[in-house]
Amino acid sequence: MARFGRVRSGVVALAVVLCAVMLASACGFQEPPSRKSIDADDAADRVEQRSVHVPGGFEFSQGFVWPVNSVGSSAFAIRYDGPAGQFRTLRAADGSGVLSEFEDLPCASIPSPRRYDLVELGLSCPAGGGARISRSESGREPDSPVGQVEHAVILNLAPPHTQLFVIYGGT
Repeated sequence: MARFGRVRSGVVALAVVLCAVMLASACGFQEPPSRKSIDADDAADRVEQRSVHVPGGFEFSQGFVWPVNSVGSSAFAIRYDGPAGQFRTLRAADGSGVLSEFEDLPCASIPSPRRYDLVELGLSCPAGGGARISRSESGREPDSPVGQVEHAVILNLAPPHTQLFVIYGGT
């Protein structure tokens, strides 16, 4: 009789654990979606949706997107490469007034969205080098993380060209 009670308790415990796992996954407590590479057309669409203008002379290099599980918008990070002279001549990242003027930023302080490093996108920053950042929330410190619904443009001089990163925190 005691053995039957232990088996029954084990079966009940297993059933409770299985129900808890199924409930947790149904409620959205899943692993975050993995990063996916995007092409130039997808990058152009995403940048346009955020009202960011990529200046002439810059070409798509690489981009990543983090798809959402259900509702919301995907986070992304996109790199464009352009002429070296653009690093000093660009005053703002767009003409729509959505982003702030560029602010100088040490390379070591460049914020990375979504727990990843922009080095994966090809950020190359010489020792002691600096970058420039323009954010949609101009009141934030240049080196603070890119939050949800915020987007930013980072300019980086990586001789012999300028790197332009468009990043969006998603929702």
